[in-house]
Amino acid sequence: MTLQERFVDNGDETVSDRKTGLMWKKTDTMTDLKKWVNYQDSVDYVRELKEKRFAGYDDWRLPTKDEMYSLYDETLSQKDKFGKIIHISNQFASGGGFSMIAKMVDGRFRTWVLKLRDGEHENPDGLWTLTEAARAVRSQT
Repeated sequence: MTLQERFVDNGDETVSDRKTGLMWKKTDTMTDLKKWVNYQDSVDYVRELKEKRFAGYDDWRLPTKDEMYSLYDETLSQKDKFGKIIHISNQFASGGGFSMIAKMVDGRFRTWVLKLRDGEHENPDGLWTLTEAARAVRSQT
């Protein structure tokens, strides 16, 4: 399967990843809310998607570290809100954030952050003050 075949725009503001079996929201919090969000804001954002049954589903959540990393591929390109290249499929909407936040590491006040411009990642302290973009995901299987 080619990278172009891997990601499919479902026509309902979601993108399916045929390799992982995940369905992603096509836009992130930077596109939807026009701001960076902290961890609690990202949890609230996902909860609202669940309550509204976005795209007909009520099981939206923040991605795990590995799920988040699965989106990054340096051969892919899309533009972030500043017009710079980020390495995710162009099936996702342009204009989003250049970083992503994953769900909190179990039992710790830390999360994972992935920089979509260069693949750098970190596990910083400051869960409540750190601001990034968040993208919702759900399992299709």
